[in-house]
Amino acid sequence: MKLFQNRADAAARHDHAHAHGHSDAELRAAYERGRKEERARHRRSPFLVLGLVAVALIGGTSLVLAAKEGSFRDGGALMDAGVTTAAREAVPTIRKGAAAVQDRLSTDAQAAPSKPAG
Repeated sequence: MKLFQNRADAAARHDHAHAHGHSDAELRAAYERGRKEERARHRRSPFLVLGLVAVALIGGTSLVLAAKEGSFRDGGALMDAGVTTAAREAVPTIRKGAAAVQDRLSTDAQAAPSKPAG
């Protein structure tokens, strides 16, 4: 009886093709099919990933601000001030962009030749 035997020797003696009735090519093909099926079942939503990244960034920012300011209250106040400033500056910019798109659409609608009915 051997107390320590080489596992590589035991694996080399075991022949998968003869022991289980499948060739190496069949086993590889089955493995690849299984990988494709699992990949299809675990497809991720890009919106979910984007949301998780956004939440992680917001959480990390709040932790950094809390550490920098000395408390979560002061860090949160600083974060609220930043969000308020960004919203105040973003709203007019968004309105200008929406007005430009609306003008462009109305100009394109007027320039398009009208087709006779029928």
